[in-house]
Amino acid sequence: MTDAKSMSVARVEHHRRTRKKWIENTVWYIILILVAIITVLPFLWILITSIKGPNDAVVSIPLQFVPNEPTFANYVRVWNQLPIGRFFVNSIFVGVVATACNLLITSLAAYPLAKMNFRGRDAIFYLLLATFIIPAQLTYIPSFVLAVNVFKYYDTLFALIFPSLATVFNIFLLRQAFYSVPNDLIDAARIDGASELRIWWQILLPIIRPTLATVAIFTFVNSWNDFLWPSLMLHQRENMTLPVGLVALQGMFASDFRGVAAGVVMTVLPILIFFIVLQKQFVRGLTGAVKG
Repeated sequence: MTDAKSMSVARVEHHRRTRKKWIENTVWYIILILVAIITVLPFLWILITSIKGPNDAVVSIPLQFVPNEPTFANYVRVWNQLPIGRFFVNSIFVGVVATACNLLITSLAAYPLAKMNFRGRDAIFYLLLATFIIPAQLTYIPSFVLAVNVFKYYDTLFALIFPSLATVFNIFLLRQAFYSVPNDLIDAARIDGASELRIWWQILLPIIRPTLATVAIFTFVNSWNDFLWPSLMLHQRENMTLPVGLVALQGMFASDFRGVAAGVVMTVLPILIFFIVLQKQFVRGLTGAVKG
C-alpha cells in the first residue's frame, strides 16, 4: 500500500514537473518567435519592396505585402546605373585579405599570451583589453593623418586593410581558445623537439579551428559592413567598396524606393548567406572561447 502510494506521488510529481517544463518551453518559444519576427520583418519588407513593379504601391493602407507584378527590373536598373560588380570585387578583396592577415597576426599574438611564460605577460594582456575603453571613432583623425602624410595609402584599398590587421577582440578570443588546450600536449611536442612556431601551426591551430572560424566571420562581416572609415578614405568610384558605392543610390534613386531597396538587398544578402553557411562554426567557436 505504501509502495503504491509512493508511486502515485512520484507520478504526480513527474507530471507536475513535465507540465511546468512544457509551459516554460512554450513561453520561451513564443518570445523567440516574436523576437525573430521583429528582427526579420524589416529585411523582409525591403526584399518585397525590391521586387515590386511600377504599379505596386510601396506604402499603402492597408500594406501590400505581396506584389501584384513582381519583377527583378529594379536589380537590373541598379546594376546598370552603378559599377556594382566592381564594388563587389573591392569588398571581397578587402574582406578576404583583411581576414587572412588578421587571423595570422592575432593568432601569433594570442599564442604567447596564453601558453608562454615571460615577464609582463599579464600586464600586456590587460593593457590590450584596456584599449576597449577608447571608442574607435577617436582614432580616425590620427589614423587619417598617418594614412595621408606617412603611409601614403590614401584613396587605396590598402587603407582599409592595414587598420584591420589586428584587433584586440580577436586576440582575446584566440587567447581564450589557446588557454583551453592542455599544457601536457604542448610539453610533449617540445620534448620531441618541435619549435614554438611548429607547435602553433601544426598542433594548436587545428585544435581551435571553430574559434578561428568565429574570428574569420567577425572580421569579414565588420570589413564588409564598414562604412565610416572607407567613406573617409575612398573617393574614386573604382576603389569604393559596396556600402560606400551604394550611397550614390541616395542621389540617383532618391525617389525610387524600389531601387534603393534592391541596392540594400545586394549588400545584405551575400553576408547573410556567408553567416548561414558558417553558423555552426560560429557557435562552436564562441562556446570554446567562453569555456577557455
